[in-house]
Parts: sequence; structure tokens; C-alpha cells
Amino acid sequence: MLRLAAVALTALVLVPSAAAWTRLSTGGVQNTVDPAVLRTAVGTDLVAYDDPVAGTISLVRNGAAPRTLVSGDPIAGEAQLVQQPNGAIQLYFPNAGGVARLTSTDDGQSWTGPTQTQSHDVGPVRGAAVRADGTPLFSQDGTGFVNVFQGLNGEQHANVFPHCCGYGESLAVSSSGQLGVAFWSNANAPLDGYSYESLDPGLGVSTTVGLTTPAQTVPRGDRVPLVADTGGNLFTAYANGYPSVKQLVVRGVPNGPPAVLWRYDSQEQPHAALAVEPDGYLWAVWETDGAIRAARSRSHGAHFGAQVHANLTAGATVYQLEALARNGSVDAIANTQSGGLITTRLLPGLAVSLKKIGKTWYAIVVDDGFGVPGATVRGGGHTLHTGSNGSVSLKGLRKGLFMQASHAGYVGTGFRVP
Repeated sequence: MLRLAAVALTALVLVPSAAAWTRLSTGGVQNTVDPAVLRTAVGTDLVAYDDPVAGTISLVRNGAAPRTLVSGDPIAGEAQLVQQPNGAIQLYFPNAGGVARLTSTDDGQSWTGPTQTQSHDVGPVRGAAVRADGTPLFSQDGTGFVNVFQGLNGEQHANVFPHCCGYGESLAVSSSGQLGVAFWSNANAPLDGYSYESLDPGLGVSTTVGLTTPAQTVPRGDRVPLVADTGGNLFTAYANGYPSVKQLVVRGVPNGPPAVLWRYDSQEQPHAALAVEPDGYLWAVWETDGAIRAARSRSHGAHFGAQVHANLTAGATVYQLEALARNGSVDAIANTQSGGLITTRLLPGLAVSLKKIGKTWYAIVVDDGFGVPGATVRGGGHTLHTGSNGSVSLKGLRKGLFMQASHAGYVGTGFRVP
């Protein structure tokens, strides 16, 4: 597909005004509840969440009514879901004995366990991942540690940040086998702010990268996302600035340049999540101005396509945010406390670049800068279609005519004939 440089990009993304939000939980949830999310190898969506008051951990499978998997848990807290290459799904969660796991071998329909792991810390399970050979990993944090456990039952573990303190870590394994951990810290300089570490097979720290300059940032309360695409890349998202947040960025780690998603002047960290489609495209999802926004990258995080958004109901506040991607869309899962866990699906957005060749203007319908063939361009009684490189001639159309570009599977956009 031809890659085309943009001359002018439209910003009029036409988002449906009534985005469909669906409630996943049966009622409200505590504002600290950060759901565990997993899209299985066969495309099943699993969302697990805790109720620390009732002492339960529940599972939503493909949007059906929640089912209680764990009850009578005095330490019910943040859990994590991972799937091994053989299809087995592990749910790691805290209980009175430390961290336990449940196992499903039928795509989340039934579960066995619990089995206690080698972690005896009752704190939340913040991150989890699986190596290519099927070895699971999970992590916990606390005063003076970010502990990473390796093995089905955490038989091997290491404190990868023995300082006070690391928070909200995520684990991910790249397609080339690199294990990474991303987290936020309020340790003394230069260890404060956002950091990324590469871990060797024995869980030793081989690389440490401070991600924010200056290092100090506004405190972060929720999980720092870290995901792997299919091209061997790892990505994280974070907001920098102090004493106020200035911008939200996505960055390939350890050494990728940051791509700015949104600019702020806020005393609070924005909630953000990352997800990767099975085909490898990267999604960023974040909350701002009473809406959930999203953008997709087809360029391995170098830049992102047009932003789309779904308005939240009036008065709704987001406390935690996660995301699940399928080919061609992303699901945002938000904790709105009294409104419960809610979800909506977002499609990628189209943009239009305008290019003049000789005396003729062309509209190029693009997705993250890549031409979209077969798009419809309509306005003033004219209906046009883009060619194989996403472009269409505007010859004969009057100057200033408003046109709309659309394509199945995308949110459309508008532009005016130059």
C-alpha cells in the first residue's frame, strides 16, 4: 500500500454522538478496582474484577452477566489474567495466603483451583505476562520492592526495584523474548518518575531507562501500561510534567522517541491504556474532557492516526482504564465507581490530506498516513471513490465545497475543497 506524505490533515473527525456504553459489573465498584482484561487466542473477551467489601472476584465472559469465581476472600484485590500457548488461562489474585491462581482450559468457561503460589504477600497483583515457552510471570509492589515472580506458581522471584517505592508496574514479553517492566516511582532522584527495565531470563535487571525529563512527575495512582506488538517492540504510555501534567505520550522502550497524544495543564495524571491488535497495530486509549479518546498506530508507535472519542455520561468520572483490541477496533473498559465497570467499542478514524498536482487538487484518505483504497468521498451531489493509493481527484468541484470521507470499519471525517 502506497505511503503518502500529508500536505494538510483535516481535524473534523465525525464521531457518533451517542456512543454505546455497556455496563459489565452488576452494580457500582470501588474506585480502586482496576479490572484484569484478556482477549483469548480464539477471540473471547474476559474481564475479571474484585469487590474488596464482599470479598469476591468475578469474571465477565463476552459481556455476559458476571460470575463469581472467588468468594470469602478477605484480601480480594487486583488480579491478572494471562493465557499460555497451550490455551490454558491463569487468573492470579491475592488472598489471605498471598497470591493464588485459578486455571481454565476451556476458554474461561470453567475454572479449577485455587492453587497457592510462592508469593506470600497479600498485596494486589499488578502485572502479568507469559514467555514464549509458556512460563507465566506476575508481579507485586510495596515499600522497598517491585517483585517479579516467574513460573506457574512463582517458583523463582526477584526484587527488581529495591527502593522506596515503585508503583503500578506492568509486565510484557516482546515477540523476540525480551521481558520488560514499566512503573512509576516516588524514590529519590534520579530514580523518581517513570522507569522501564529490561530483565534477563533469571530476572536480573539488564537495562534501566528513566523515561521522564525532568524525572519528577505528578503522582500516579493506577497501572502504568506496557504492551508488546508482533514486531518485537514494547510500548508504554505516561504523562510528564511537574507540578502539573503537560502531555501524555506513548513511547517504544527502551529507546524509542515519544509520540505526543494529548497536551494538558492538570494537577492529576490522565488515565491511559494500551492494547495491540492481533495483526500488530497499536492502540492508545485515554480519558480527557469528559470523554474516552483513542487513536491507532500502524507505524509501530512512530505516530498515530486520527483520534476518535466516546463521550461519557454527564457527571461520570473515570478512576481506572483498560483496553482490549481486536483487528480493526478497540474496547475501552472504564471504572466509573457508582456507574460500575463500563465498556464501549471504538473504530479507527480517517483523515484526509490534500495534495495539488499541476492544477488539480487530490484528496488522499488516510489511516495513520497510509492511503485507504475504496473510501467514499461525497458532497454537493458528487460521489467519488479513492483508488488503490487512497487518492481521488477533486477536479471540477467548486472551491469550499464540504465533502465527507467514509469507509466501512472507520469513523469518517470531513474536509473542504481547496
